Amino acid sequence: MEIELSLPTLHPKQFYIIENAKRYNVLKCGRRFGKTVLTQELAIQPLLDGKYVGLWQPTYKDLHDVWIELKHTLQPIIQTKDESVKQLRLITGGVLDMWSLEDPNNGRGRKYHRIIVDECEKAKKFEEAWKLAIQPTLADYGGDAWFMSTPKFGMTYFKSLTRKSQTDDRWNSWVFSTYDNPHIPVKEIDELKNQMDELSFVCEIMAQDVDMVDKPFAYAFNYEKHVKECAFNPEYELYLSFDFNHDPVTCICAQLIDGQLRIFKEYKLANSNIYELCERIVTDFSDALLIVTGDATGNNTSAMVRDSINYYKIIIQLLNISKNQVKVPTVNPRIEQNRTLLNSVLQRGNIIISPECKGLIFDLKYVQVDDVGKIIKDRSTEAAKADLLDCGRYLINLTHKDFIKQINDNTSDNM
Repeated sequence: MEIELSLPTLHPKQFYIIENAKRYNVLKCGRRFGKTVLTQELAIQPLLDGKYVGLWQPTYKDLHDVWIELKHTLQPIIQTKDESVKQLRLITGGVLDMWSLEDPNNGRGRKYHRIIVDECEKAKKFEEAWKLAIQPTLADYGGDAWFMSTPKFGMTYFKSLTRKSQTDDRWNSWVFSTYDNPHIPVKEIDELKNQMDELSFVCEIMAQDVDMVDKPFAYAFNYEKHVKECAFNPEYELYLSFDFNHDPVTCICAQLIDGQLRIFKEYKLANSNIYELCERIVTDFSDALLIVTGDATGNNTSAMVRDSINYYKIIIQLLNISKNQVKVPTVNPRIEQNRTLLNSVLQRGNIIISPECKGLIFDLKYVQVDDVGKIIKDRSTEAAKADLLDCGRYLINLTHKDFIKQINDNTSDNM
């Protein structure tokens, strides 16, 4: 009895990659180029030939969608499946193991004809996992390897692999942008160009290396464009964004008026505490309707201050507001994602900052990042404290949630 499978359809650039493969293959591509479909194709073909395949993703959550797709496609020829360990055994003799890169030892001791590592840039322990656990799994069969990812800012181990083809004939690498996927309308990609800041578009859509050395965290900030006079308007809600440090304690004040975010006041109190800060706010804005956000760690039981209560409980009490007026995420946003959002808003959004907010302006101009885009903080140096920048990041994360969702929805790689 002949069994028919409905296999994924490749576009021309995906065919080109497979036809020109070597033992070690690195694909650096823009979002929605088609990594998901290519990953499925690379896994399925050797499985049909009775081979062993290992597939790694950054987290178990990342594994889910690919696992579901492969189970569905291969259902007619699956002999056994193990949901707990994410393994498929086929009637062809092929075996698929799926692993998370959260533990760099995952896959140690196995042997494969092919390994595939997807979204390498998202995996914090990718280099360790490859060198110590994954690479040895190819030794028994002389297997091949595939590494795929959308690049991120700075110099990374994944990017170093893309250069190996220049000196080692066993390696090949490709760079393709989102425009290289014929299934994505060009107008949709052009629209992303209007939403994202320039450097993020070059990195995540065009798949080009972006060197962040000597670039501030807020690289899209422009004094002439963003610094303008603005003041409190009692007819609109007042947003307060807090950052909690031993010294200083900080907060910025802003309003959304006719789609424009106006940051008009900052507090930066040295040798002080949250109690004094709240007293200042009550004095300055006694009749304002308040919305509070800020550092998510202020909700932690470890953020204990006077009377054994956390920061946000104190703020609720002292500002006389309800819990519903506190809009704080469970965890702080990832630095990389938050940086993209902040700079996209600075470049494409409608935001102004009062010249009175000297500390925030200073942070936007001067706070630096390391070679992988992380904020460089040094509590002993004023230029590296970034306290008011943190207040601004948390505020943008609240006021521009739709901006985040729109960019992520339009660039999710499911092709």
